Amino acid sequence: MQQFKLNIVNRENSGRGVARRLRAEGKIPASLYGQGKARSITVSAVDFRNLNRELAGGSAIVELTDEKGDTALTLVQDVQRNAIKGSVDHIDFQEVERGHSFTTHVPVQLVGEADCIGVKNDGGVIDHKTHQIDIRCRPSKLPEGVEVDVSGLAVGDAIHISDLAAIEGVEFLGEPAQVLVSVQPPTVAAVADTAEAAADEVAADEVPATKVKEEDASED
Repeated sequence: MQQFKLNIVNRENSGRGVARRLRAEGKIPASLYGQGKARSITVSAVDFRNLNRELAGGSAIVELTDEKGDTALTLVQDVQRNAIKGSVDHIDFQEVERGHSFTTHVPVQLVGEADCIGVKNDGGVIDHKTHQIDIRCRPSKLPEGVEVDVSGLAVGDAIHISDLAAIEGVEFLGEPAQVLVSVQPPTVAAVADTAEAAADEVAADEVPATKVKEEDASED
């Protein structure tokens, strides 16, 4: 379990105008949900960018500390980005309690792709069907992600939730039969080639008919 720290500032004012002013000052408006209530906070854009780099796409507990020294263990629940600029517009943090189980999702991380038997030997294609998996655990047991080794998969093989190795203190949720990753046969390229060839044949058959119509029209 990774735990990171982030300083925050409580705020009372809200609204679009306030949010625009905060962003212009290099701050990000955010909300902290937990304990049956929500409060508005502000985060430094630079600090959050640095945090994102450290997280590197994994899941982690983030300890927030406000200007009074009060702390809260949280998860980054949602990040809203500007569709044009790509900058962060708003963040939602979800508070979790020490020693109490909670439900969240973590990334499914594939390993051994370069050594996958089905790809190397038979030209198969790795199909990463499930990119996140729901789990239940305590804050101290939160994994960065769930690693799935695909090196031993042949064409037609798949790994399901039920196939995952147990992680101490972590309960995997969802249907046991849910497919996380599989190796598909190399049929996509073949289907594309067949479709292209069929299109060429249809085009070849249609060309003379078009010419005939044009010639008939010229005679009229």
